[in-house]
Amino acid sequence: MASYTAEKGAILHPGNQINRLSSYNTEGVYGWPGIEAYELIGYAKITNKSGTKADFKTLDLIVPSPDRRPDDRVRDDRTSMVVQASTARPAYIYGVSLAIGQDSPSAGEPSYPASPLTADIQGTNTEVLCLGGDNSGAPGLPASTVTNGLRAAGASLTIGASGIAQGTSDVSAGHAPFLTSITNSGSTYTGADFADAMMFEATSDLTFKVFNMNAVANTGAANGDGVFISDADADAGKAAYVIARVNYLRPAAAATFNDIVGMLDFASQVGGTDS
Repeated sequence: MASYTAEKGAILHPGNQINRLSSYNTEGVYGWPGIEAYELIGYAKITNKSGTKADFKTLDLIVPSPDRRPDDRVRDDRTSMVVQASTARPAYIYGVSLAIGQDSPSAGEPSYPASPLTADIQGTNTEVLCLGGDNSGAPGLPASTVTNGLRAAGASLTIGASGIAQGTSDVSAGHAPFLTSITNSGSTYTGADFADAMMFEATSDLTFKVFNMNAVANTGAANGDGVFISDADADAGKAAYVIARVNYLRPAAAATFNDIVGMLDFASQVGGTDS
């Protein structure tokens, strides 16, 4: 499979006619001068039964290829969801969401697929599924009472006695990059204080995963019992889809010569001059 477009998406400008940013190409939109905005959407597909649940505590997120040709797919799916960032151009994550997919074809009307393919997700009662950045195998999630930027980069769903039903979802506490509260022991508030209160700053590439945890506040490696789908759903060929979204901002790269060369005069031009 070709990967020549890996993380090479264009930064779209006002006037581009699109209806969705490309997660696959890591495509941004230049809607706020000097700032690039991104949205990544990916999923984890669960088809295993309870006997192998212990192998499904940490779920990698797939960003699907836009190519729909199964026998001649030019670009394969991405097998991880990565927020691009660097010290020079940090990523500021301001919101995420986590959901269990639900396929609901219209009864009596032509639809694709013809019958529901999705399943509820099963697990241990009171455990949670957490979406967060991968911190050496552990989720980067704080206790739910922490009012800092990390809350903008995490979402969670609680597993009930019957599992987690299709259509269940959670959105991060921040919702949008606006200040909710800030605490500082001194009288000076720095840029870092506000960035931490509104968004989560990443200064290197950050991979997002879904973790099965005993509780949201746990900071160690994924310590849940694992997730699965019912035997009946598995035997029927169904699957549970864990769907994640990450929204973040990055400072735009510096302007380059290409930004002005089209407006310069050259001696080779008619009427041009080097002076």
